[in-house]
Amino acid sequence: MAFHGSVRGNVTAFPNPVFQVHSGKQPPTTSFSLKIAFCTPFKPIDHPNVSGDVTIARDLYQTLETLGHTMIRLDHYPAKEIYWHPSRWARAGLAARKMIEQAEGADCWLTYGSYYKVPDVFGPLATTKLEMPYFLFQASYAVNRGKRLGTWPGYRLNRRAMLMADHIFCNRMNDMRGCAKLLPDDDYTYVRPGVPDGLFARDTQERERLRQEWGVDDVPVVMTAAMMRHGVKAEGLRWVIESCAAQVERGQELQLVIAGDGPQRQAIEAEAREALGDRVRFLGMVDRTDLGGVFSAGDIFAFPGLEESVGMVYLEAQQCGLPVVATDDEGAPHVVQHNVSGLITPVDKNEFTEAVGTLLSDTVLRQTMGRQAMEYVRRNHSASINYQAMARTMERIVLQGKLS
Repeated sequence: MAFHGSVRGNVTAFPNPVFQVHSGKQPPTTSFSLKIAFCTPFKPIDHPNVSGDVTIARDLYQTLETLGHTMIRLDHYPAKEIYWHPSRWARAGLAARKMIEQAEGADCWLTYGSYYKVPDVFGPLATTKLEMPYFLFQASYAVNRGKRLGTWPGYRLNRRAMLMADHIFCNRMNDMRGCAKLLPDDDYTYVRPGVPDGLFARDTQERERLRQEWGVDDVPVVMTAAMMRHGVKAEGLRWVIESCAAQVERGQELQLVIAGDGPQRQAIEAEAREALGDRVRFLGMVDRTDLGGVFSAGDIFAFPGLEESVGMVYLEAQQCGLPVVATDDEGAPHVVQHNVSGLITPVDKNEFTEAVGTLLSDTVLRQTMGRQAMEYVRRNHSASINYQAMARTMERIVLQGKLS
């Protein structure tokens, strides 16, 4: 569900996008079918490393297609920091020419992702040539990047793209704040993150099967999932491991189940074994189509979400009936309703640990929050409903262009 508004330094400066609800009914397919040229300068939607960005891009593409629009998937050319690599400019020019050919006959151009490291250099060029509306989804503007020599070229190219866009759609609050510094209020819209309908759901049969396989019986299962790479992802997993170890020291029975893989897995697994012994299970990489069954076998989902800009995994876990424990660092508070579908703590390891303990020790509370989590996602974070509102804005702008 989209709304227009500006951000002037804090989230409460505009209509609350998180707690407004809708009926949860499936929206009708669009009455005005668009041909949308879809560009992804950062990663292609079939990238083998399925990060949050790739997941959101895929969901956006597929949902718009499901809503009745014709999606033209443009060839991908890696544009990260291309401004520092003159040897790639000729090939980038050829790639742009190919994209323009592919986009011939489209009604509009939609680029997923633009920021100083990967500015959209293709959309402004192509849409000027083709004389079609230009839309950006998830564009980030940071004034400080224009004050440093190393980031100035990317800042300028990204700023140019954002100023040229007919409309920008933001699924992150930080991006709303950035747009407010650069654009009139009517030129950008917040679109709440959404999960495709039916992709995740509580699966009681898979829950019983997996819990029997894991040998956990009635022991509470703490679920977590993340790419095991250096930085905040690995640090977040360590928070969860240490929090669970603290519960065990207090006499709390539990099983920690970790989904995900990456270069830090060996180190993280060694730390987890030392802290928890046989109370931890590593699943490795789990296909997204199987993740719903895995989440259904859990009782809570815990991950601090340090520097997590959106937090799609929280929506996926809640859709399977898991209450969430996360911190208020960026994305989680906008996809988890505190004290309703989970517990949001400050960025403090002790408070995070206490919240995990609260849900582990109170069966009624975590089951109540689990039911509320499913309802919260259904009412607020349906991809088809939220992206339908976005599509209506695109349709209006395209139609205005055709009539002018």
